[in-house]
Amino acid sequence: MNKKIVAYLASGLLLFGAVAGLGSYQARAAGTAVPVTQAEAQQQQKDEQNQSYTSSIRTNNQQDAGEVKGQDGEEAENTSLQSLAKITAEDAKDAAMKAVPGTVTKVSLDDEDGNVVYSVEVQTAKGIMDVKVDAGNGQVLAQDSDQDNQDGQENDIAEEANRADHDNIQLEQ
Repeated sequence: MNKKIVAYLASGLLLFGAVAGLGSYQARAAGTAVPVTQAEAQQQQKDEQNQSYTSSIRTNNQQDAGEVKGQDGEEAENTSLQSLAKITAEDAKDAAMKAVPGTVTKVSLDDEDGNVVYSVEVQTAKGIMDVKVDAGNGQVLAQDSDQDNQDGQENDIAEEANRADHDNIQLEQ
């Protein structure tokens, strides 16, 4: 009689383990079936947007400024970019303000994928907008919200909280 009880318990535990493992596998598969999170989609859209413009001034450097360079390299690059720019930072600020009303918080001259542009951050009622201004002719090339990056972590936390909890398997007794 005891051998039968032990055999039933062992096979029950084995069956329970198989069901739990299958449930865990399906939960993970369902979690990875989501093609892209909202934050990833926003970052992908931002990356695509950065590549969608071409400035009137191009450089030989096809990488973003300062990715690998040290402090001295950044200073040399900034001097090099200043010599290429045909408009001033003040002109870029004015162009950005015409496109996006608000308060300018930062202006920097950048080499983005070989494009010489001013990145102008404008504080608006809806958040911070990053406006790309052509350093050659002062034309606004792109606008995107930095709010996406600031809210990205908050969105990830909210998404995690809203996901179904599949790791609690309860047995009825």
